[in-house]
Amino acid sequence: MADGISGGQQFSEEIKETANEVLEDTKDAVGAMVEQGVQSVIVSTPTPAQVQQKQQEDQTKIAEARRVIQFYKDTDDSQRRVREELKQKEMQRLQDQKQETQVIEMKKEEKKKQPVNPALAFAGKPERKGGVGG
Repeated sequence: MADGISGGQQFSEEIKETANEVLEDTKDAVGAMVEQGVQSVIVSTPTPAQVQQKQQEDQTKIAEARRVIQFYKDTDDSQRRVREELKQKEMQRLQDQKQETQVIEMKKEEKKKQPVNPALAFAGKPERKGGVGG
């Protein structure tokens, strides 16, 4: 079970790292867009159609970045729920196993405490006869 938990933690860490990389890429892309926007203003004044197209492209990129980040958040939440369910199932299994062991022990103790009826104890057993001179 410890391997499952550490594997889940490793996967969760990988998700977090990937989300951070996507976030960094998004920051880099936004920075590049800002830089490109500044350069385009310096070089020439864009037409209103170019401005609108640029804004649409920017909005599309931002929406995609948000969608990817939300996907990783949802994946992380799903993993957390699965880990909790597995943990609860394992705890229930251990508790059931403990109860089963207790029942077995109680039955053993009960058997030990039952009085032995001598007539029943020797029923069906052959009579032991000693040898000659015994």
